[in-house]
Amino acid sequence: MIRYHHWFLWSVLCLAGIASSHPGQHEQLDHINSLIAQQPDQQILYIRRGSIYATGAQFEQAMADFEQAERLGPAVQVALERGMAYYQMQEFDLATQYLNRYLQQFPHAAIAYEYRSRIARQKGDVRQAIADLHRYFELQDGPHPGNYIAAADMLHELHETAQALNLLDQGLDKLGLVPQLQQRAIELELERGTTAAAIARFATLRIPLQNSPSWKLQMAELLLLDDRRADAGMLLNQAETELRKLRPTPARIKLLQQVLALKKKLAAPVAATSD
Repeated sequence: MIRYHHWFLWSVLCLAGIASSHPGQHEQLDHINSLIAQQPDQQILYIRRGSIYATGAQFEQAMADFEQAERLGPAVQVALERGMAYYQMQEFDLATQYLNRYLQQFPHAAIAYEYRSRIARQKGDVRQAIADLHRYFELQDGPHPGNYIAAADMLHELHETAQALNLLDQGLDKLGLVPQLQQRAIELELERGTTAAAIARFATLRIPLQNSPSWKLQMAELLLLDDRRADAGMLLNQAETELRKLRPTPARIKLLQQVLALKKKLAAPVAATSD
C-alpha cells in the first residue's frame, strides 16, 4: 500500500535542506545530480530531475528519468509528472491516461484536475474542462485567479453568463477582492446590459485601485452608460484636479487627455430624441 504522496516526500527533502530555494535550471540540475550520486536508489530524486528536464523542454532526458523512477518505486508516483510532461509535448491522450492513473490513487490532487482541464479545453471538450476546474477549485486552497477567469470564459462561450458571474463571485469569496476577477465580472455585466451591477462592482475597486484618477475616469465612463451625467462630471473634475497636481509623466499626460476628452463629450448638448 502506498502510504505517502510523493509531493509530501519532496517537501520533507526541502525542509531538510536538500532542495534549493529558487535556483536556475542549471543550478537545480547540478544540485540534484550530486544528490543522485549519493543516493542513486531514491525514486523521488529521479522524479524531481525529470520534472526539471521537462520544465526546460528536455523531454528525452525527462522520460529517461521517469522510467528510472518507475523502476525504483511505485509507478503511480511518477504518473503526475509524466502527465504534465506529455501535456507540454501536446501528447494529450497520453497525458490524460497518466493523469487519470494518478487521480485513481490520489483523488485530491488539485493540480492533476487543473492539467486535465487544460487538455479537455484543448480538445474542445468544454464541459469536461469546466467540471475539472470546479473540482480544482474545491481542492486547491489558493486557486490561481486566471483559472476562475478561464472557467468563466468557457461558461460565457456556452451562453451561460449568469453561471460565469456566479463562478467569479465564488472566486472573489475564496480569494478576496482580486481586481482581475472583478474586472472580468464587470465586462460580463456590461455585455449583458446590467450597467448598474457593473457600477456596483467597480465601486468595490475604489480602495484596491487607491481611488486614483484612473479609477475615477473608468467610473465616470460607467456612470455615463447609466446616464448619471452629474456624478460622472464630478469624478472627472476630481480626476483632472489630481492629475494637474501630479508630476507629468507620459502615462499621466495620456490619462489627462482622456479625462479632458470625456469632459468635452459630457459638455456637448444631448441630442433631442424625436417622437
